[in-house]
Amino acid sequence: MIGVPPPLSLPDPLLGDLGDPDYAEYYTSDVGILSSPQILPGQYMQSPVNSGPINPRQPYYPQSSESITSNGKQGQSACLPSPHMSPVTSPQQIDFSSLSLNDSARSGGNGNASVTNRVRAHSTSLSTVSTDDSIASRNSLVPRGYSDPIAVRPDDFYAGQPTVPIEPFLMPMQDQFPADSLILFGGTAAHSEGSLFRKDSKEYLMLTNSSLLKYKSMEKASKVFGNQSVWSSTSGHQILTPQQTSLISKDHRLISLNSIVGVHTLKTQGADVQIVIEYLVSISSQPATMHFTPSPDQVEPWLNELRQGCNYHANQAGLIPKGTRQRQWVVEKMQEDYIALPTNVAEDHPTALAAGGMWRAYFKSQKIKGVPVQENAPAETKVALEGKVVVIAVGTSFIHILPHNLGNGSTKDDLKDERAILQYPILTVRSIQYKEKDDNFTICFGTTLRQRTVVITFSSARAREIIIAIRARVESLRWLYPLTRKGIELSLSEGLSRPIPVPSKEYMADLGFDDLLRAECYAMGVDRRIYNNVQIDGFVITVGKVGDTPETKRDYSVDEMKCLLRALRFNTTFKEISFRDISFGALQKTKTLKDGTLRYGLRPDQEFYELIMGNPQIRSLDLHNCQLDTSTIGSIGRAIRDGYSAGLRLEALDLYGNNASDGADVMMLAKGIVKHAGTLHSLDVGNCQITGDGINQIMHAFVANPDVASHLLETFAIHNNSESKVNSFILDMFLKHSMRLESLNLSELTSWSKSPILMAETLGNCGGCLKHLDLSGMALHPTTLEQILAWLSSPGCESLEQLKVEGCGLDGNQFASILDAVCQGGNEKVEVLAGRNLLSDGQDLPQSLVSVLSNGETATSLGLRQTCWSEQALRQLFVSLSQNFTLKKLDISSVSLASSRDPDVETCKLLGQMLASPASRLEELYIQGEETAELTSRIGKNLWRSFEGLGNSRYLTKLDVRRNRFKDEGAMALAEALRVNQSLNWLDMDENDVTMDGFNAILSAFHQGGTEQVPTSSRYYNTTLAYFVTPVKDVDKQTEMLKELMVDSYKSEQETRFLLINSTGKDAREWKERLAQIIRQRNQNSEAIARLERAIQGIIAVVDRNKAAMDAVIRDRERRRERERDRELLQQRREGRR
Repeated sequence: MIGVPPPLSLPDPLLGDLGDPDYAEYYTSDVGILSSPQILPGQYMQSPVNSGPINPRQPYYPQSSESITSNGKQGQSACLPSPHMSPVTSPQQIDFSSLSLNDSARSGGNGNASVTNRVRAHSTSLSTVSTDDSIASRNSLVPRGYSDPIAVRPDDFYAGQPTVPIEPFLMPMQDQFPADSLILFGGTAAHSEGSLFRKDSKEYLMLTNSSLLKYKSMEKASKVFGNQSVWSSTSGHQILTPQQTSLISKDHRLISLNSIVGVHTLKTQGADVQIVIEYLVSISSQPATMHFTPSPDQVEPWLNELRQGCNYHANQAGLIPKGTRQRQWVVEKMQEDYIALPTNVAEDHPTALAAGGMWRAYFKSQKIKGVPVQENAPAETKVALEGKVVVIAVGTSFIHILPHNLGNGSTKDDLKDERAILQYPILTVRSIQYKEKDDNFTICFGTTLRQRTVVITFSSARAREIIIAIRARVESLRWLYPLTRKGIELSLSEGLSRPIPVPSKEYMADLGFDDLLRAECYAMGVDRRIYNNVQIDGFVITVGKVGDTPETKRDYSVDEMKCLLRALRFNTTFKEISFRDISFGALQKTKTLKDGTLRYGLRPDQEFYELIMGNPQIRSLDLHNCQLDTSTIGSIGRAIRDGYSAGLRLEALDLYGNNASDGADVMMLAKGIVKHAGTLHSLDVGNCQITGDGINQIMHAFVANPDVASHLLETFAIHNNSESKVNSFILDMFLKHSMRLESLNLSELTSWSKSPILMAETLGNCGGCLKHLDLSGMALHPTTLEQILAWLSSPGCESLEQLKVEGCGLDGNQFASILDAVCQGGNEKVEVLAGRNLLSDGQDLPQSLVSVLSNGETATSLGLRQTCWSEQALRQLFVSLSQNFTLKKLDISSVSLASSRDPDVETCKLLGQMLASPASRLEELYIQGEETAELTSRIGKNLWRSFEGLGNSRYLTKLDVRRNRFKDEGAMALAEALRVNQSLNWLDMDENDVTMDGFNAILSAFHQGGTEQVPTSSRYYNTTLAYFVTPVKDVDKQTEMLKELMVDSYKSEQETRFLLINSTGKDAREWKERLAQIIRQRNQNSEAIARLERAIQGIIAVVDRNKAAMDAVIRDRERRRERERDRELLQQRREGRR
């Protein structure tokens, strides 16, 4: 038996209509498990009206607690229909146990072969009802998880569209009786055509299996059929002989059952109840109406027999036959929204009904509930179709309502009638009411415009089939949703409101996300194309902003985000979902429209709760910088807590940049984390405005689960929550239970006490895996610093790769002690980032720091960004580092002096001497500048003075000198350095105000001249630079300036031409010379733009040439090493033989 997961229970507060009609859920019915027992063929119930013979067409549903399968076995539950079931096979005819996904393990090769055959047979049957592949695959977002569908898919893999089995809901047709050969009912009643009614004109009406007959009296009817053949309320269905049937004349026939559209009742002012029959005389004529009033005790039998006569015996009642011009016109009008069925599929076949169809119905009334469009406007409006016969066409995504004669070509009013077409998306259906006492049924559509609700009442002889088709289409779009859920509110009979089964979800590649998204777009009136930046890669979905270019990118609107979230809801395809940098801030606000209507915003708290609860396969949820409110954070915590019992095992959660200021919401998040303490690998709650004890609650959650001895967290970030104070005891307990922690970010946090926040013993016992520790912005108390120094100098620090203590208020001596501790621990690979600290005491660096930097026993990488120096301290730094032989990476970007000026020439020359020092082993140097409205921090225009030392550097491979504004003078000095330097292979020099002359000088460093002849005193050329970052900002700035000059020249040219036309003699000659000068200047500017582009392209080309040559050298070296190894191996073998 196929295993069925437990039902998913959602809290009522999150499923109700929270005052927002737009936010109400779609469905109420349970889908997936047949709650009622299966039906055995041949089981029927006696008609509630007839006391005579049993009606052979009314199904009987036995109320038993045991399920019955096709082989008669009891005690087995009815499960989800198998995906191998064909569209035309009844669920009762399938042995579900034989289709178990575990058959292959039990039966070996034979089981696999049988399952494969069933899959192939099912795929063949599906091909007759599916849409065109080209249409379905257009703009498809199907996961691309299978590159070779034949090689990697299992034998029972199913990748088709869902087939909704609906056979148990249908009423089978009865066609073995000839026309007018079966009397169904009869009685005395007064009838009239149209709206007039004559109570005094009573006649005897008889209902056969094809017609409604009239006679002046019962005696007249008995003379034709005999007394024993006249129907009464106590007799049964009577079969007529051919002789009796031949006595029925044309004058006796009132209505053909095939022409009936619908039957309903109408209460008069008195106590009588009229039975109203809407029927069509011909397709081109207006609908006709017949009223008749039977005796009160015969109203219910008449209604029952009229409706059953249309359903069981009149196979054309309320239908649009195939092959008609009208049906073809409607199909073409619906275009891609309709599934074109093959001609060999019958109109009333279950396959046709599940795929959609067309029926006729009487449009009784329409009511619009909600806010009126204009002031003092009625809340209910009448439409052109009201009181007329219409065509209801159920497509794949829409319900279409059209005039009954539209498309038949017999009238000239087609164009006018075409304006009356109504379309409602399938997913806007909120409720269906159908009591089956007559043919009336009501459909409630929830529109998104101003939260209006449209309630339409129809009357149709095919009401059951219309309702089943709508439900089947809904399930074909919602077939992946959980077993219990809110949905369409059904007020139907017990048999008709049973859950419609859906296909099994095992081994399905396309879980319908694209179909759901398209259907949601139809329902919301949203353009599907705005989701082009939703990227899907296998089981990973990444949501990007709307727009194709950076200038046109924008956030999603409320309706657009609703479509996306509801398409993702309960879709178990995706294990990793990312909304990174998608803003929800503006979507949560309620807006007031011009007419005073309140437009409710998005409720991300409920949306994300259902997103997480509906997909227990989620492993990673990225909500980085989404501006979610605190209630949403609480709902996410509640979802991951409640979802654990449903199989949710979250591994990564990124909530950085959201608002979690409410303590109750943070507590709820912590409760959710308790459940996942043994599965979470990454958690980021940085910059979430957490206050009070929130951070401590989150840390305590990882040690509060008694079933988890040590959590598996690898990345933990709680930074930038300055309003929440850290308890050192809880942090110490959290770290003691961390066996895999690799990254810990505690920057910008505060502590409750002066006791050490971090203990050396705890850090050392942290699994030996800690690689990144960020303490930036924390006021490190001396006791905490002592513990950190003890840990850095111990062997337990050998895994550390990066230590950030930026902005911690360290002085030069404390920084020196950190470097000395790193040296004692022997971990030279660690990168120490200590920018934004006051390392100099007044004018000079502390002697301890100078000594540590000079002796060469430091970390291999230092970061001193955004540090304020004195001129003397900066010189001491360069002098001491010139003697350091261990430092390989140095970042002194955004240098600022206490004097608020750029470093002088002498300081920059010392930087060059540091690069050229024989002891220096520096490989990477970052000297970026930083320019803000408040401060400018950079080495500045004198930086080019250090480039002479760059030429003599033997180890430097990477240089970043952006935003220093050294202009063409610096570019030419850099070009001279590149000529002689034979180690540099990466260079970034953008935003330095370099013009075409400077770039030509750089190009000349690679081969003589370049695009322009540049004077040079060197005969060497660079052959090592392999990566040159394109100077986009400088090129754009120069190009924009030259284009502005060209625009000004066009304006001057027009003025000069005007003056030239209106002048003579000497003035004309002067204006002519002036005009020629303007044109020459403009041509020069245009040529300058072209030369600038050629210079940049030339630099990129020669750099690529150097890279290719370098790769060739590396390959040659590898081949030489391989040959050397081969020789050594050969020599060893020869010696071994001796």
